[in-house]
Amino acid sequence: MFAFSLDTLEEPELIAYFEDVKNLENNKTNFGYRKLRLINVHNIPKLKSEIERATKIYDNQGHIHLLDENKSIIAGTFLSNIRIIKSKNNNVTLSSYVWHHPKGFHKAYKMMVNKEITNKNLWKAFKKDELQGWLVFALHYNKSKIDKENIKIQIDGKGFHNLDEFFCLLGEEINGIGGYFGRNLYALYDCLKGDFGVKSISELTWNNHEKSKKLLKTKFNEIIETFEEFDVKIILK
Repeated sequence: MFAFSLDTLEEPELIAYFEDVKNLENNKTNFGYRKLRLINVHNIPKLKSEIERATKIYDNQGHIHLLDENKSIIAGTFLSNIRIIKSKNNNVTLSSYVWHHPKGFHKAYKMMVNKEITNKNLWKAFKKDELQGWLVFALHYNKSKIDKENIKIQIDGKGFHNLDEFFCLLGEEINGIGGYFGRNLYALYDCLKGDFGVKSISELTWNNHEKSKKLLKTKFNEIIETFEEFDVKIILK
């Protein structure tokens, strides 16, 4: 479930609830003008009147919140210059500038709310353009309280088919189900510095590495060099 609130710099007041929202996420940029379709909105008159009132009184900025089963806020997307384009049946179409998460982010959070994240490799059911959304979710979701030291990890080149899938697999290999350990090379470097569930990695065994080398091309060597910079022993098989 989702909810809408106006941005008043105070505790959010949830004005209206709705079951889903279309066109909220995009991978081309994290900011842009979009038309959003709110599905099965409860209390449309209040939503419309509050947005219209806000337009007259102050900057009509707001948030679309993702809620858990107790209607508590677990994630949000910031909107500005909100306008209601139309409402039909129980649906409302808004136009707005949107600061949004990568595509797939809310899909992953809905799985968490529904208690579906119980096994590794669930990211394999995500489309290629949704994987960064999974990785951003994993960054927020996985809060390891134990910093592991001198761990040995193994990855298999047969277990992924692109760079994003590599980071999905690596995160779960190191931090378990829904685990995170970077979503690009810069983030991998930050993770290796600490504070992401690991103080140090002593050894990385890369099975079927030739397949990965062909797949990742120059990124393969960059990944290896990044690990070696932190004194990780690399075993290529």
